[in-house]
Amino acid sequence: MRKIILLLAIIASACTAIAQEIGSWRVYPSYMNATQNVTAGSYVFALMNGNLLRYDTDDQTVETYNRLEHLSDVGISHIAYSEQAKTLVIVYTNGNIDLMDLNDNVWNLNDLKQSTLNNKGINGVCINGTTAYVCTGFGFLEVDVAQHVILDTYVLGRYTTGVKLTDEYLYLCDGSRVLSCPASANWKVSTNWKVSTDYLPADIAYAPTEYNPAGGLFWHSDGLKGLNGYSKQGDTYVHAYGPIQPNSPVHDLFYRMHYAGNRLLVSGGINTTYAIYNPTTAMIYEDGEWSYLDETPLSELDSRIIPYNTTHLVQDPTDDTHHFSSPYRSGLFEYRNGKLIKVYNSDNSPLRSMRPLNSNYYNYTSAVALNFDGEGNLWMANQETDTIMRVLTPEGRWHSLYYAEIDSTPNVFDYLFSTSGVNFLVSNRVNGRGFFGFTTNGTLNTTADDKHIQRKNIINEDGTSYKPDRFYCMAEDLDGQIWCGTNLGLFVIEDPTTYFDDDFTFLQIKIPRNDGSGLADYLLSGVDVSCVAVDGANRKWIGTSTSGIYLVSPDGQETIHHFTTSNSPIISNNIQCVVVNPATGEVMIGTDVGLCSYMGDATEAEEQLDYGNTIAYPNPVGPDYQGVVTIDGLTHNTEVKICSSTGQLINSGRSNGGRFTWNLKTKQGRRVSSGVYNVIANTEDGKKAIVTRIVVIK
Repeated sequence: MRKIILLLAIIASACTAIAQEIGSWRVYPSYMNATQNVTAGSYVFALMNGNLLRYDTDDQTVETYNRLEHLSDVGISHIAYSEQAKTLVIVYTNGNIDLMDLNDNVWNLNDLKQSTLNNKGINGVCINGTTAYVCTGFGFLEVDVAQHVILDTYVLGRYTTGVKLTDEYLYLCDGSRVLSCPASANWKVSTNWKVSTDYLPADIAYAPTEYNPAGGLFWHSDGLKGLNGYSKQGDTYVHAYGPIQPNSPVHDLFYRMHYAGNRLLVSGGINTTYAIYNPTTAMIYEDGEWSYLDETPLSELDSRIIPYNTTHLVQDPTDDTHHFSSPYRSGLFEYRNGKLIKVYNSDNSPLRSMRPLNSNYYNYTSAVALNFDGEGNLWMANQETDTIMRVLTPEGRWHSLYYAEIDSTPNVFDYLFSTSGVNFLVSNRVNGRGFFGFTTNGTLNTTADDKHIQRKNIINEDGTSYKPDRFYCMAEDLDGQIWCGTNLGLFVIEDPTTYFDDDFTFLQIKIPRNDGSGLADYLLSGVDVSCVAVDGANRKWIGTSTSGIYLVSPDGQETIHHFTTSNSPIISNNIQCVVVNPATGEVMIGTDVGLCSYMGDATEAEEQLDYGNTIAYPNPVGPDYQGVVTIDGLTHNTEVKICSSTGQLINSGRSNGGRFTWNLKTKQGRRVSSGVYNVIANTEDGKKAIVTRIVVIK
């Protein structure tokens, strides 16, 4: 026993932290913009960025709620509280409804969400005792909050913004008028409703409560200033507590993500020709903390600029305090230590405005698709101008590369600099859409010696031709192949150096049916593939715009996971971006409603097998633990054997990149007994081996 205690101490000192369990999910909701709050005894429930938070005025603790914990959905539009039922009414933008008591018990009412009714968007919730009137675009729902049921649905063909019940009448506000119906009459009969002058529309219409008393304070939702408590002194409210803003993303906007070391860089805009004006969102996530770059142009730089829709954020490969972002049509922003120091546009750089004759020309300068190449040059796309490609060198020199095929191209998404030396540009739509391949031949000051071609049509190895309307993404795997996503499915460039050949074809992966027919189906044919990421085991995480996310084997032949909202905690089936943390294996999934993650079982492989880099966790394994043991810090395709203290082989396998997981079972499927187990790891070539130990307690 003394030897085991000593071993436990050694293992504990090696494990500086317990990692997230393999196969577990997380969500990262934003809690910055406070828009509504209600009080329930000592609790203050606040709606922040469409997410729910509870503050306890007695012990000053904060509790957050999400789809993984308690709630049934994402995207809350309104909250209301029934004092008599001691229950919070939570309604979502999609018509879903949750009822939650003060012990966090939740009842879901999804009838409206599942219905085929038109105009079912929710405009507010009005409480009358234990009854909630949910105001919609077609009328209203009557909900018994205490019994957790929808009593009735009133389809009146009226855009209802408020409901009030008295002993004699039910009053309804349809925006500019108040109508009434006798309380004893049939509320579904349109002729029973008459225009009323008993109340003003403001008396009936739903409005978020501005101030709610609790714990001797008045609680106010102060927008981006968070939830704040005020004390009333005479006729004045004096700030007494807050702001309550848990560290979180500033917005639930995730358009592009990538890792710079262990630092996740996030841009939250959208690159589109449609009039969608998302706020600028450049965020960094590192060591469990979120920070934000200041994207407000300083007056001494250019107060005329109105930035929005941050499409890309990149970090200088030689200086982790130096960043650049692209706020869509506001030029190129440069930062030091999170502070904006310079704005590049057509006034001070080769970047050109899309609308040079417009009086607001400076708000039409695009510098999207930011990416650093291997030599530290910053590439960008100056959309809708004759010369799309612009490059800023580390020395501050500019280069402009003109290629006729992409002249005036809109909606340029991303650059990809492949290890083959062939580079790619993804342009999404209309006349400029396609995958543009090019080589610079080592020179940026001339394009005369460059190879380049844009492919708008995709021809596969069978000669089948496709003409996608959308070209979304390209990702290079560990074998140098390029995986390409379009609205017509997934395609692969097997050898990028052949991209310029006249007989070049894309590979469309075939999955045998194994039904004796000898036939096969193309992998994800016709599926809107929006993004692709490669994990440490060379497997592909494939995001779609309607079907969630897939994990497939390195060659695409096996579908390992397919996560959707119906079979997993993923928060949306519309995946906008995906990236894998190379060190931890965490798969960060950006969706149209925010960020969630899945802890994968593959990490980036180590170059050498070293005992000092290898860690097993949890260790020791307690009697109640039901997950897997993870061994990290391995080399590619390491052979791992789990043996008993007497040398008996218990289980074995190979690492996914730098990670191996053991389910604590023998090869026969039996849970192992208490004891010390040796983990023997051998490199793929068998030239080096290390041993570590795992203690199991039953």
